[in-house]
Amino acid sequence: MLKKFLRDPLLMFVVLGAVVFALYYSVEDASQEVVELSEINRKVFAEQFEMLTGRVATAEDREKIESDYIQEEVLFREAIKAGMYLTDPEVRSKLIEEMRYQVTGAIPEPEETELVAYYLEHIDRYFVEATYSFRHVYFEQLPENADAILAQLQVGEEVAGDEFWRGRVLPNYGISMIRGMFGKAFLDELGTHMDGQWYGPEESLLGWHYVLVTGATERSPLTFDEARMQVTNDYTVDKLQQSVEDYIDGLGDEYKIIRHSGE
Repeated sequence: MLKKFLRDPLLMFVVLGAVVFALYYSVEDASQEVVELSEINRKVFAEQFEMLTGRVATAEDREKIESDYIQEEVLFREAIKAGMYLTDPEVRSKLIEEMRYQVTGAIPEPEETELVAYYLEHIDRYFVEATYSFRHVYFEQLPENADAILAQLQVGEEVAGDEFWRGRVLPNYGISMIRGMFGKAFLDELGTHMDGQWYGPEESLLGWHYVLVTGATERSPLTFDEARMQVTNDYTVDKLQQSVEDYIDGLGDEYKIIRHSGE
């Protein structure tokens, strides 16, 4: 039989072709990803549907649920293959936050003694910032009669100006708020005009102002009780950050970190 097989080229070709064909399909099947819809999953999907809708899932409902599951699973795997988690900032951010939570878990509620110790260690963080109170007359554009307007204000006359969204009297504004609204240069000038006299026109990020400083307070520390909420938040954030750093350190040489100088 073997001699006949070796002497018949056509028979040899057919048999070898069948072997190659079978090998091709076995390799192709092995390379395919399996998307499995287990009996347990099917049961859970039906139960979830019935709990949400309040009715028994029909055969059509089950078919739709299972089809959606398979569709979403395939699309998810294709998204991973396409590297969307690397190129889509929103997807990347969600994955990072989820991984961060997996690493840190829930931080236990800190003891009072831990919070007090943390507050004392970082006491420079907890303060009421300096403030200024001032009146101003606002102009969107630099007025042509700038000097005349200043002279009117200095002798106590009223000047109309343009409407300002926060009004003319700004009491106890923190320096960070003033810096953000009007700019650093405007803030710096306030500190040099504590003589109770109108000055200006002073340019800000919003326009032009004639300003009268009416009061100021120095930066002052917060007590532990006043700062408790902020201390608790900072303590928790630091603990979470330390957990992530410890996790990354524990990965050892799995990642090679290269920092470019930027020069």
